[in-house]
Amino acid sequence: MSRRYTVIRGGRLLDGAGRNGDFADILIDGDTIRTIGPAGLAAPDDALVVDASDRLLIPGLVNAHTHGDVSFAKGLGDKWTLELLLNANPLTSERFRLEDKHLAAKLAAAEMVLGGCTACYDLFSEFPVPSADGLAAVGRAYAEIGIRAVVAPLMADRSFWQAIPGLIEAMPEALRARVGPATTDAADAAIESCRRALKEWRLDRDQVRLALAPTIPYHCAADFFRSCRRLADEYGVGIHSHLAESKVQAVVGRHKFGMSLARHLDSLGVIGPDFTAAHAVWVDADDIALLADRGATVAHNPTSNLRLGVGAAPVKAMLDAGLGVGVGTDAATCSDSLNMFEAMRLACYLSRIHSPDPAQWLGAEDALRLATEGSARALGFGDRIGQLAPGFKADVVFLDLGRIAYVPFNHAARQVVFQENGASVDSVMIGGAFVVRDGRPVSFDLAKLRAEVEQTMDRIRAETAESAALVKALEPVVSRFCVALSQEPFHVHRYVGEAPRAH
Repeated sequence: MSRRYTVIRGGRLLDGAGRNGDFADILIDGDTIRTIGPAGLAAPDDALVVDASDRLLIPGLVNAHTHGDVSFAKGLGDKWTLELLLNANPLTSERFRLEDKHLAAKLAAAEMVLGGCTACYDLFSEFPVPSADGLAAVGRAYAEIGIRAVVAPLMADRSFWQAIPGLIEAMPEALRARVGPATTDAADAAIESCRRALKEWRLDRDQVRLALAPTIPYHCAADFFRSCRRLADEYGVGIHSHLAESKVQAVVGRHKFGMSLARHLDSLGVIGPDFTAAHAVWVDADDIALLADRGATVAHNPTSNLRLGVGAAPVKAMLDAGLGVGVGTDAATCSDSLNMFEAMRLACYLSRIHSPDPAQWLGAEDALRLATEGSARALGFGDRIGQLAPGFKADVVFLDLGRIAYVPFNHAARQVVFQENGASVDSVMIGGAFVVRDGRPVSFDLAKLRAEVEQTMDRIRAETAESAALVKALEPVVSRFCVALSQEPFHVHRYVGEAPRAH
């Protein structure tokens, strides 16, 4: 018979209640924190005692934006813009079998929990049509690892090449014939498939739930977005979309809609408190005010923004406007790791290129709050995770203070954000149960997982060989066309040293 109570004793706490490495005990009732108090906190006689001596306890980190389907694609590209990354989509998950989807999500979940991340928003791709069976397989993978997740199928009713006006026409005729027709018939099928998945979902929604992810505004017809909104409202789930991630996206949005991408989605009734905007780099003050007024949240992805050269998002301006912001890693193809410590640090650093005034920068406490409370809000879990506080789920990361990052131990928040790289993660508890203990995974066999991935990759590499040749042939065409688009004058400036242009 399992014990109802657990008490964590002897640890130092870093939380949003002002504890910055102070000693405190935590009493857990089932999966929920009941009390936090001074050392020697009263606990039931039969409570399981966890010794946290020489450990710093922080809330589980929450990844506001990632793509578990590309966890197999590490090292796939180097000098890629966002558009070159999207051009390479045929090399990632388009040929996945059901068991591949499960394994890819499991690999992503394993990487995250080993790095102190206890929840994520996963925009898992099954282009062109998500399947209820595929989404269930992904959800089971997260449940098996023990991590919390919001799984949102990444959907569109046109491909990347079809979505950018003039791109297919700019291709040599031989390539043009290989990228498909101008539109697909996926929209209705995608909505019905998602409806089935939502209706039949069997996993505990307190741990793994579904949402919807129409991928990029101009990759989806207006009616498709409206259908997503109706379905989200019907089942009470969130909507997550990439918004003005690159200058190309912002420019194309103006061409197609005569307004910003944020204004376009708002005109369709999409933006609300359950809406998460990924990236939001090329937004202006009006867009920020609109998102804030609607109660939306931005998922800031500093690592991939740097990796793909899309520019620096105006995060401080968002916060000053009252807009909710969380922190994400994005995918293994454009962030290279699912490391939330790295994402927090880079969020701070990137905030400092906008202004020489430190009052306009993010501090360590700001970054930690965004990567916990802010991201939890993006997932729709804001009232239950992201804090070490009574009434919140017992999602706790134990950091080893014997590691060099904490020698000497001067300031908990600053050393977690500025020195930590994940190497100090000793144990990870989710809902009062350990998924990592003493540096070792409890909920999965890492050696077995590695063997399964390597075996699967041998087959996938062979199956995508023809697609790899097409992607390589398309790269120079896509790059030239999209770089030219990005040279068009635009009233927002997000590159360091970019001179304002007339428009």
